[in-house]
Amino acid sequence: MPGRLSRASVAPMSPYRDFDLDRSTEQSWGGFSARLAEVLSMMDATEPLTLSTHDGDQDLAGYVKFIASDREHLMALIPGNTLLPDDHQLAPSQVEALLAAGWQQPNPTASDETADHLWRCGSQAQSSALADQATEALRDIFGVHHPVFLATDVLAEILQTDGPPGDSLNPVLESIADVRLADLLADIHAIMPSNASHLRHLVERVLTQMPEITPMQDADGDFAIRVGSAMIFVRVPADGLEILVFAPVVHDVDGRSRATEILNDINSHSRWVRFALLRDRVFVMMSILARPFVSAHLRQAIAEVGKVADGVDDLLAQSLHGRTTFSSE
Repeated sequence: MPGRLSRASVAPMSPYRDFDLDRSTEQSWGGFSARLAEVLSMMDATEPLTLSTHDGDQDLAGYVKFIASDREHLMALIPGNTLLPDDHQLAPSQVEALLAAGWQQPNPTASDETADHLWRCGSQAQSSALADQATEALRDIFGVHHPVFLATDVLAEILQTDGPPGDSLNPVLESIADVRLADLLADIHAIMPSNASHLRHLVERVLTQMPEITPMQDADGDFAIRVGSAMIFVRVPADGLEILVFAPVVHDVDGRSRATEILNDINSHSRWVRFALLRDRVFVMMSILARPFVSAHLRQAIAEVGKVADGVDDLLAQSLHGRTTFSSE
């Protein structure tokens, strides 16, 4: 019939719409714990490894410290309330949860760090168990939403991931992809990706060289990064034609029809980013054409999505009777 779209003419579903935040977060924590176990299995006694957590003002909110006295002995430590600032004291329920999970109470009479830390012992031969237990403490006790929200100065080795299958570049492409980000003016030349794998490689290079950012990649190939208090995802679709930068801003939306009306109104006034309702979550997103790829465009898109996500989430959550990704308390 005239005026009716045929099935063939309907645009395919956006590659963004199959994103599952919960699945991605679980995959990232699982990969983090596995890589942490590898690091712990090779620790020596020269210095401890500390995974720090911070609040929105970058004040210390907690940590898990690992000490390897020798190959047979590995200890994990969590600070007791005598070491934590007043705003981040462990509640009795949190201490009870740690004790129930096998952590030991601080021993004030001890002459080592167990005097003021909750602790548990393990071995480098069985480092996976200690890594899993530490990961649970970071998530459940200190409330770290994603591994990228740990202190970035100690995570480079733990968060590094193997490149996607098939992204090996020949020397010419390798030299082209080696973009230096120290000088902004040198970051505007275009690169034509040979395929989606090559594009993913270029994106990873940009992310890993951005200051104050430690990216993590989940099993689906999405990169997760922290920008301020926002958690941003960067995705390279299978066709390699674009790069999607998006962030969850509101969860548990009440009333899809009303939410759609509000988001449509916002989108009519938005210049670059777009808001989308996916199930009961609101995402802010931006698409970048990737043929050719310009690294400056990626950095600008990340900054724009981060600025919007961090700037409107509280008001939008209030309007939609939902909640923000991270508590404002």
